[in-house]
Amino acid sequence: MKRILFIVISAGISLLCFASNVQAQQAKKIILAGYKHNPPVQTSGSGMATVELHGDTLTVKGKFENLTGNFSGAYLMVSLRGQGGNQLYRLKTTLDKNDKTSGRFVGKENQFVLSPAEKKLLKDGDLYINISSFENRKGELRGDIGPLGE
Repeated sequence: MKRILFIVISAGISLLCFASNVQAQQAKKIILAGYKHNPPVQTSGSGMATVELHGDTLTVKGKFENLTGNFSGAYLMVSLRGQGGNQLYRLKTTLDKNDKTSGRFVGKENQFVLSPAEKKLLKDGDLYINISSFENRKGELRGDIGPLGE
């Protein structure tokens, strides 16, 4: 009887720990594409990013390739969906050695502690990722993060 009670209590504690971790961390995969800009940008470029929220810390990781021009910058931006916006954070990018049109974001290099106002923007779906090239200075690839957070 003691053994069964121990197993039941252990299972309950494991479930509680798992449930609290699920609530504490949220993640979303985002497609980075030219058609997500307004107006759409014709590009051969594409990319994927993962955005994770753990407490107050937002982490961005991912990659992109085949921009129409050399990479000029990547940013976490604020705006309403489908509209241009303002830069919130610059993403640290590692470009491919032989190609200035492709690169990646390493998660540990792109962690941002969000203020309560920034967390509200994230929760409301008002943040997006923007990747610019010298051919498309306002942005070539865009990925709306969408609502994330509590």
